[in-house]
Amino acid sequence: MKRFLALIILIVIFLWASPSWADSFSSRNKKGNRAYQRGRELLGQGEKNRAAEALEEALKFYKDAEIEKPESPELSYNLGNVMYQQEKYQDALERYWKGLSSDELQHQAWSYYNLGNAFYRSGKYPEAIQAYKKCLELTPEDEDAKYNLEFVRKKMKEMLDKEAKRRQNQQSQQQQQQQQDQRQQQQKQQQQEQSQAQEPEGKQKQEQQPEQFKPKEGMTKEDAERILNALKDDEKEILKEQKRAPRGQGRRGGRDW
Repeated sequence: MKRFLALIILIVIFLWASPSWADSFSSRNKKGNRAYQRGRELLGQGEKNRAAEALEEALKFYKDAEIEKPESPELSYNLGNVMYQQEKYQDALERYWKGLSSDELQHQAWSYYNLGNAFYRSGKYPEAIQAYKKCLELTPEDEDAKYNLEFVRKKMKEMLDKEAKRRQNQQSQQQQQQQQDQRQQQQKQQQQEQSQAQEPEGKQKQEQQPEQFKPKEGMTKEDAERILNALKDDEKEILKEQKRAPRGQGRRGGRDW
């Protein structure tokens, strides 16, 4: 009998000393809540390093509690809050989704509200708007949800207007570049036409230079003068033809909340 009593005492002592029994789910969850609140207060005071430590402590308490009740929607909601403060918005979204499985409408409304916040921080404005609407369907008197809904709608409109203006400016720049390219092409074509029109005239002037007459060996002075006079007469006829011929002329062508 003494041995049995001693064994019972040892078991009780062991169970009392065991962390899993020393702290119940509710106790660990409450410790997590206190650490979380302390972390938020430190963030508000600008104590980022101490706040980060407090949030990590809250995360540890919540995850220890999760071992006992992994499907608890309330605990998922609490974990989402810590992850949101740590700016792990995608992880927070996953936790808030699980929080929606709660049977309490108020808890569902809070989950939708925080989903809206996390969606907004993730840059997902349409999803944030839908989450706030769901929150207001459950709690129409929630002034914070109304404010955030209008806030995100305004931000989304500003974003869409900015994008539309950016596209308009881009199209305008493209049109200006096309017009500039066309002008450059026209100028290049005009220069080519002017060059082509002026080139034959230069060659013709070069051809008009009279050749120096060199008498052949054995040719008399009289023969040389007679041939030179004949060449001058032919040259006059060529110059007349050149005056009647048209000269080439170049054409000118004429942008948190």
